[in-house]
Amino acid sequence: MKRATLEALGDDPFDVLVIGGGIYGLMAARDAAMRGLRTALVERDDFGGATSHNSLKLMHGGIRYVQHLDISRLRASARERAFWQRAAAPVCQPMDFTIPLFGHGIRGPEAFAAAAALYTLASTGLRGPLYHGARAIGAKAARRRLGAFAPEERVSGGGIWRDGQLQDVNRLHMACLRAAIDAGALAANYMEVSALGGDGDRVTGVHLRDRLTGAEGAIRAGVTLSCTGKAAAALAGPHLRDRSLFTGFLRATNLVIDRDTRTSGIGVVSRSRSDAVVERGGRMYFFTPWQGQTIIGTHESSAEGAADADIDDLLTELQFACPRLGLSRKDVVWVHQGLIPADIDDSRGAVQRQTRGSLLDHSAQGLGGLISVAGVKYTTARLIAERAVDAALRQLDRDARPCRSFETPLPVDTSPDPDPRSDEPEVLAARLRQAARGEMAVSLQDVAVRRTLWAETGLSQAPGVEDRLLRAAAIAGIPAQPPLRD
Repeated sequence: MKRATLEALGDDPFDVLVIGGGIYGLMAARDAAMRGLRTALVERDDFGGATSHNSLKLMHGGIRYVQHLDISRLRASARERAFWQRAAAPVCQPMDFTIPLFGHGIRGPEAFAAAAALYTLASTGLRGPLYHGARAIGAKAARRRLGAFAPEERVSGGGIWRDGQLQDVNRLHMACLRAAIDAGALAANYMEVSALGGDGDRVTGVHLRDRLTGAEGAIRAGVTLSCTGKAAAALAGPHLRDRSLFTGFLRATNLVIDRDTRTSGIGVVSRSRSDAVVERGGRMYFFTPWQGQTIIGTHESSAEGAADADIDDLLTELQFACPRLGLSRKDVVWVHQGLIPADIDDSRGAVQRQTRGSLLDHSAQGLGGLISVAGVKYTTARLIAERAVDAALRQLDRDARPCRSFETPLPVDTSPDPDPRSDEPEVLAARLRQAARGEMAVSLQDVAVRRTLWAETGLSQAPGVEDRLLRAAAIAGIPAQPPLRD
């Protein structure tokens, strides 16, 4: 995969320009290119960064939406989880989850059994062969499954279901990017959109700045699809009279800790209030085994607060929920933080995660050529991309090939990465060259954080590894940090 130059992007107009190289932008570019549309994808930083990199790494099948009484979203989630399992099997692994249940009311096994039966029925035919329905178990079986995570409060049972876990989200992002480029898309990271270009009441493209060279240019496009998260409002704002349709955002925090806790996911109840329609007690945090360690999340807070304070807040919640684990800062290997769409909850004076994303076709506001997407969930990125490209086609008033993104597998690379603790710098240098020449990495940081698992598993923090990686980068001829011209 080659990074598109500013000149190549400016040569001829595109049918669809996608701004933002997170999972939503990657899937939109893939979908548009697969339908035969001339497609470009630009990303201000590196592909697959920000919120798409910073997640709990779960593909949710929709059981959580039973308590929100949202059956349509439940069914969509079960179907899309089956897509990822089929299309990206090398990096998507089914995992069982257990949560504690209390008493015999709304928090008890009888209520969960009813919800599980509804989920199982509503998702029949959508889940795929590796995902069974949900069920309730008795108190003894629940305590055995929960082990050290069993709460001090007496449990009356447990709830069990299965979801998918992404073992390597970086490889998945590269597979989505490769699929888009293989289908004909042009793509470039570190390419910043400085402003939208317009002709009266229609967006006709964007003004660009190459952050690696400092050069400036423009892209012409029939439809611009903004998958830029929190930046979407600022990007579209100068062209819109009403910006009230854009959502607010909260910060989500997940921690990778240096504990190999178990082989299945466990839910623990904190003292924070949950946001479900059917209130079942405190907010649930999940411990999920991953790469020999454990990811814990998700903690949510105002995007305006101090990001570092959220780490301590989450650890405090976990100390309350699982005091026997004794977690502290020293156990934290990596911190995942990203912004997700949210509403202001006036009754509580706090932010609240949205359960549905937004797809804004701005032609309905009198501004053609622009569509903004804000996703709330990794699992449904393919589905929302399909709908966004459908909306683009309506604006273009043209036919295209049928959408086949659901049936088409992703080209996931299954070759192993070298151990960065290796004393052979040439081996590491070869991996760095591969990332630079075939994965658009422009620095050692890109490779360590978003092309391999070296950073988020803590391997790059091992004694002596930083020096080894710097020597390998010098041999490979790539800088440690992206050489940006800001």
